Parts: sequence; structure tokens; C-alpha cells
Amino acid sequence: MAADRTDPNIKTPRRVLSVDAYEHVRRGLIRSRYRAGERLVLRPLAAELGLSPTPVREALLRLVSEHALELNDRNTAVVPAMTRRNFAEIHALRSDLEVRLAEAAALKASQHGIETLAMLHHQFAEALAIRDDGAVAALNADFHTTIATLADLPLTANILRNLWVRIGPLYALSRPMPPMRSMGEVHPHAALIDALRARDPQAAREAITRDFNTARIWIEPMLA
Repeated sequence: MAADRTDPNIKTPRRVLSVDAYEHVRRGLIRSRYRAGERLVLRPLAAELGLSPTPVREALLRLVSEHALELNDRNTAVVPAMTRRNFAEIHALRSDLEVRLAEAAALKASQHGIETLAMLHHQFAEALAIRDDGAVAALNADFHTTIATLADLPLTANILRNLWVRIGPLYALSRPMPPMRSMGEVHPHAALIDALRARDPQAAREAITRDFNTARIWIEPMLA
């Protein structure tokens, strides 16, 4: 049985705390909690997580080693800035991976998985309607990482999630989000869900391609 971390009499190993901090920050990067160029200052972050600085420092250094963060001249972890050249490389990788995953999801996704995706899109549309840009960005990341899960290609899905560590801060940087109507009469997410229900890989490819190309057209002009 796992230890109850809420019990003050049970001391959680530092390694476990470091993993918790790592997952918290990594998830925050994917879900656009942090912006490109933002500093993750050790002690305030440790206080936010209710941890001592040591496991948080270890988590940040692990993310630096994975190129998810950088160290500035004061040894503070920083979310990497994004140039147009970096973005072009990331967009090309994303295009290849997400098309593969969308096509596979059209053939393999369970009905329950498709309905989970539909629920995420519904929540995304509601957040967009009330201009809750933080929720929109987080739900958008959840939508795309869920597609990766439904595709049942775990290695490809893991590569995509690692790529979203770099993509997420772009969406944070690029707020406010574009309105739903700017993406056409049928939002690419809705078109993708329809393609999955129809078991149509070609339609899934077209929907996901329209989605990330819309994002590219919107984000690219904001980059240095």
C-alpha cells in the first residue's frame, strides 16, 4: 500500500517529492500555465507546492536536462524563448506526429474514448465563449494529448507529449485565443471527432491538419 502523503507522521522520500514536482511543472508547461520567457524561481515555486527547495531544484534541473527549461545567468530556470526557426522545426514535427496519431485514433479509438474527446471539446468551446484563455489553452492541450492516447501508439504519443512541453508555453504567450468563428463553420476539433466516429482516417488527417495550421497562422506572427 502506498504511503499517505497527507499524514505528517509519514516522511515521503525526497525522490518521490522530486518526481511530484517534476510532473507538476511539466504538466504546467504542457497546459500553458507558463509562458515562454517566464522565470520559475525556486523558493516561490517550492512554497507553492508545499515542498522544501531541494526536491524542486532537482525537478527543475531534470527539466533543464530535457531542454524543457533553460538556466539563465543567475542560475534561475526559465521557459525557453521561441524563435520562428525553432517554431518551424517544432511545427514540422508536430504535423508529422499528430497526423499519424489522428489517423490511428480513427481506426482504434473506443466509443468511450471518443466521448471523452467530445466532452473535452465541449468544455473547450464553453471556455472560449466566455474568453477564459487559461482554460482554453489547458483544454486544448488535454484534447491533443487525449488523441495521442486513443491512437494506441505509446512511443509516438510519448514523443508528442514531450513536444507539447515546448508547444504549451506558446499558447500561453499567444493569448487572447482566436474566437471560434475564425476557425470556420465547423471547428477542427469537432470535425476530428466526427472523423473518429466515422472511422475515417483521411477525414481525421484533414481535420487535425487544419487545426495545427490554423494555430501556426495565428502564432507565427507573434514570434521574434
